[in-house]
Amino acid sequence: MATLTVRNVDDSVKTQARLAAARNGRSMEAEIRALLEATYRPADDRAARIKAMSGTALVDHLVAVAGGVELVLPSDATDSDRDIFGAD
Repeated sequence: MATLTVRNVDDSVKTQARLAAARNGRSMEAEIRALLEATYRPADDRAARIKAMSGTALVDHLVAVAGGVELVLPSDATDSDRDIFGAD
């Protein structure tokens, strides 16, 4: 594996990378690594690209591959005592 050092990155870019890393539950280094892998890894290495995706991106990818999904909750999945939106 290679080591890469990037200098003179604008502070606002670094801040956004740090925030994205926190949202995705990984270090800033891991976030940048995932971004580089998703951007530059050969297209035929699909497993590595999926691994590099954030949770939201992975779900979006899987839904797109499946041609869309419809989620239906079973009727017993709701609990009116815990409903924060006000059960009917």
